Amino acid sequence: MALLWAAGNLVMADRIEQDLARRAVSAASAVAGTAPGAKPIVARIIGRDIVISGEALSADGASRAMAQLRSEFGVRRALGGLSQVVAQKPYSWSATREAQAVVLNGFVPDEATATANVAAATAALPGIRIEDRQSLAFGAPDGFPELTRALLAELPRLQSGKLALDDGKFCIEGQATTPDAFLALETASSAMAQRGFQRVDCTLQPPVLTPYRLAITHDAGGAVALSGFYPDAATRDRIVELARAAFPRATGFTAELKPALGEPSAFQAKVARAIGDLQRLRNGKAELLGDAYVLSGQGPEEYDACQALRLLIAQMDGPDSVAQATIACPAAPPPLPPMPPLPEIPALILPEAVAPSPAPARTTADLVPAPPLPAPPPAEIAVLPPVLPDPPPPPAPPVPLRWRAEKSEAGLALSGLAPSDAAREAVLAAAAASAGPDAAPASTLETRENLAETPDYGEATRFALSLLAPMRQGTVAIEAGELTLSGTVPDLPALNRVQALLAGPRPQGLSLKLAPDALTVRPYQLEISTDKSGLNLQGYLPDEPARTDLKAVVGATPERGRLDDQTALVPSAPPGFAAATRLATENLMRLDLGSASVSEKGVTLRGLTCRELIKSEVETSAATARAAGVPVDAAIGLRQTGCVLDPPNTCQRELDDLTRENKVLFGQGTTVVTLDAVTERVIEAAHAILGKCPQSRITIEGHANRDGEAHGFDNLDLSMRRALRVRDELVKRGVEANQLAVQGFGAKRPLVPYGLPEARAMNRRVQFTVAK
Repeated sequence: MALLWAAGNLVMADRIEQDLARRAVSAASAVAGTAPGAKPIVARIIGRDIVISGEALSADGASRAMAQLRSEFGVRRALGGLSQVVAQKPYSWSATREAQAVVLNGFVPDEATATANVAAATAALPGIRIEDRQSLAFGAPDGFPELTRALLAELPRLQSGKLALDDGKFCIEGQATTPDAFLALETASSAMAQRGFQRVDCTLQPPVLTPYRLAITHDAGGAVALSGFYPDAATRDRIVELARAAFPRATGFTAELKPALGEPSAFQAKVARAIGDLQRLRNGKAELLGDAYVLSGQGPEEYDACQALRLLIAQMDGPDSVAQATIACPAAPPPLPPMPPLPEIPALILPEAVAPSPAPARTTADLVPAPPLPAPPPAEIAVLPPVLPDPPPPPAPPVPLRWRAEKSEAGLALSGLAPSDAAREAVLAAAAASAGPDAAPASTLETRENLAETPDYGEATRFALSLLAPMRQGTVAIEAGELTLSGTVPDLPALNRVQALLAGPRPQGLSLKLAPDALTVRPYQLEISTDKSGLNLQGYLPDEPARTDLKAVVGATPERGRLDDQTALVPSAPPGFAAATRLATENLMRLDLGSASVSEKGVTLRGLTCRELIKSEVETSAATARAAGVPVDAAIGLRQTGCVLDPPNTCQRELDDLTRENKVLFGQGTTVVTLDAVTERVIEAAHAILGKCPQSRITIEGHANRDGEAHGFDNLDLSMRRALRVRDELVKRGVEANQLAVQGFGAKRPLVPYGLPEARAMNRRVQFTVAK
């Protein structure tokens, strides 16, 4: 009977505890409320005592739930407590497409949504590994599950990239698999924006295709057709505009162009050249295929005009075009008839000879010879030197190429030299294509016929303009075959594009001379955010040492191991950027949640904390940085919700009150062996408070004012010795040594700015931080 009674008691006790736990959870949930993402209410039964835990929708609901539990039948004591659920801000979620995997990350409201997301990713990319890193959190926006599934359906169209959702905003970034996939992603993004979510413009790129092709056809019927690829919408619109302007009387016009990257250098200028060449033909086709240019078609109807056009096109940019230009000309006209023979010239007619009269009779006197006549003097003959033409003047020495293009908010301006009027017009056309339809370039170019032939003028200037195209503003110049470049680019993709052009082939005879800091990214920005999930970094860092320094800052806090680093290393950071980043991170890590932005404009810091001491420390740090010349805009608030009213949070509040009410511990510059009365009383009070949270790890922080630094005092060492002394006193009073950690901050974290009357009293302190 005793055994039966004992077995019955065991069975009944178990049933009673299960019933009590069920009724407790039901009663607490009815009062506290439930929501997706909130921690569920859990009851643990110890005899007739209930230990309750979980989250309520409000602080009032949590209090009323505990009161309801204490009134439940069979409950002796209700222990533990409910905390008020805090909406996750920002509520972030992402799906990252990698080469062999898809990584799901961020927050979801419930397990059902997490499972549905994994299933949607698996269905979209069968055979690809799905890595699930999703976690539950309260605060998902309305329509969140539907939007995540819609985003995951677009995964097959991404070659690499990320689908991201942040509160009510979403974006698709990365590189599409095909041009059609890129257009489909654009359309899908617009459709999703109609569901109550806001689309954010991210860097979504079409694929890189090779060879890069663009063809313009003008058929015999007068219709014009464009086909091939364009790198961006602005270039596409410019190409269509040029084609329509060149063929205003076209009988039809089609533009079957698709987006793709990988365009050759000076792409717009080459397209403008191709359209201009095609315009001179009766009909034909101009095609860009990578770096090759092919032109074919019917030339003008007049033979001489057609031959002249052939020669003009052959002379425009080198033998590569001559080899690939096929222009049909009409047959040569018949030769002129031969000149008729000239009539024979008649013989010369002389007058008839007249017979001489008979000679008179000769006498004896006539036989006497007459004296000889004197010889006439020799005639003087003038000899003139030959007249020679003047020698031609020597050719003018070649002038080195001097050319410059400057891009600013006012537009594009060209200056320098051009070898001919035709070359000047060609570079102006290329500059106009680069600047866009609404910004005609300004020009002070001068013509010099004796310009040096190397480097080739057309190739060199088109290459220079292609470097300037992705830049926000800047200057590119060519001086005697040496190219210099400087300016700012709007983002990392634009910087990569310019660097790829600089690293690729360039015109023969053109060398580069670039300063290390010639190209800068502006805005140069780092976004930092922290919440209960850890620290997130997005944006730019200048180098690996700066990244290592930030990791060390995080590693020295309880947040170590919870760093989500999504930064890119980009040179050309503003002066003092690394120091400003460290300042923002150190202050942000002391808050419960918040965000910071670091850029060339300074530091912006926003956040919330349950601790008034931390609020004062962060605000003082910002004021000190401003005094040192660092622009810091800090707005720190005290949390109105989410500060749990049960241990260990109550311990933290009481310890902070103890620090504020007893500002000065130890004498100035000392860690005396015999404690003064104030310090003794504070340590006794701290010991009593720590007894309420024996499972929590406590960090004892030593702080100092900077008065003694001018006299050689080591404030960091002094603050550490003070913290160690407090630890030793607490251990003597029975606190476990492994529960306590110490850290000295010297004068790095003042409560009030130095120089104020109360600084000496308030900054020389010991305070306690309870690990959450």
